Amino acid sequence: MKQKLFLDVAMEAIQKKELPLNEKRRRNLQTSHFKVDEESRKALKRSKGDYFTITYTNNSLLKHSKSITKELIHVLKTLLRQPKKDDKTLIIGLGNSSVLADALGPKTTNKIIATNHFDDFLTIPKLALFVPEVIGKTGISSYRLIEMLVANLKPSTIIVIDSLATNSECHLNNCIEVSDTGIIPGSALRTNKEISSKTFGIPVISIGIPLMLNINDSLYTSPDIADIIDKSSDVISNAINSIYLSWHAFYRVWRLLLREKEFFDARTIPTWYYLIN
Repeated sequence: MKQKLFLDVAMEAIQKKELPLNEKRRRNLQTSHFKVDEESRKALKRSKGDYFTITYTNNSLLKHSKSITKELIHVLKTLLRQPKKDDKTLIIGLGNSSVLADALGPKTTNKIIATNHFDDFLTIPKLALFVPEVIGKTGISSYRLIEMLVANLKPSTIIVIDSLATNSECHLNNCIEVSDTGIIPGSALRTNKEISSKTFGIPVISIGIPLMLNINDSLYTSPDIADIIDKSSDVISNAINSIYLSWHAFYRVWRLLLREKEFFDARTIPTWYYLIN
């Protein structure tokens, strides 16, 4: 079972105005910021911290995704600090790459540009990518694999990307949730612990999109899930690439990649096109 969308568990508190809320509307987008304190934490059974949701229409996602990307960049910059010279950011794509609705994490990670191995370009923020897959494939819990990698890599920040579940059809495919409270991979499995600042001692940012509808403990997806996954992964990957590959570093990366011919393939061309337009 996937972790539930924050809006699902907070809806009653929102309607009663018991949860601090800041909203911003722009054309077909609405960005909401929720602050969960100690009192609301007990009622919602969610960790203390900041929760952002960007809601939009399917039409906006499929035809005007750049505006969603720009808003996601703004939200992420609110939670992320400026990386220092020796900082490393670990980006984790949770989910099962063999199940389309659960493949948001792996598909998005596949479109993000890894830079951790470019040791001769010190001004480029270091990004490392990891897809732990699911315990049914590896025999090892996602948390355990991540724990071993973090101990070896010693990142300064973790960004986790995963599909979410929702009880509301109006939120299905139409919302990005960003928080600084972490996430639980395979939240119904006892073998997994939460990936958060409490367990790893460093900032953990989670990014999720509700791609599964939970009805009577059964999960359903929409018929156009392939297009939704493709566009949603573009939005998230473009936002992360844009934040970490700033203009001053762009041309240095480009010159380096000219020597890495195998890097250029169909999946990376859209990212570079987005960065220069």
